[in-house]
Amino acid sequence: MKSDSFTYYHPITVRYADLDPQSHVNNAVYMTYLESARLGYYQASGIWHPDSGALTGMVVARAEIEYLAPIFMGQSIRVGVRLDALGNSSMTFAFQIESVPGGKPLARGRSVMVAFDNEKGEKRPVPPEWREKLTRFEGME
Repeated sequence: MKSDSFTYYHPITVRYADLDPQSHVNNAVYMTYLESARLGYYQASGIWHPDSGALTGMVVARAEIEYLAPIFMGQSIRVGVRLDALGNSSMTFAFQIESVPGGKPLARGRSVMVAFDNEKGEKRPVPPEWREKLTRFEGME
């Protein structure tokens, strides 16, 4: 994926706690970076609500990641995120963790998020207002 092909970029600060015994970022932490970037994307697109449980209910249905290069302490990185598909109840996001500057890909993948009704404990359709905000944010109108 090209570095400029993302709608939203989220800066990440690598913390000492993110490292494993080999002194690079632990593989599980990459998903935490993605989670932070998704939340930033939700806020930037306007679909995030402070009372998120009831009003921005989403669950991860699938996550896949391809590790391309290690990330080290002190390295400047960011996560690019874009909406790849908008289904009836699901949203597929593509992401890439990359170095700054330069945009060297360090990891990439996809996550499928499902709109979820926390009270009923089941998936629900993507709300029309999310659909409108996401398509506008992505320039899909």
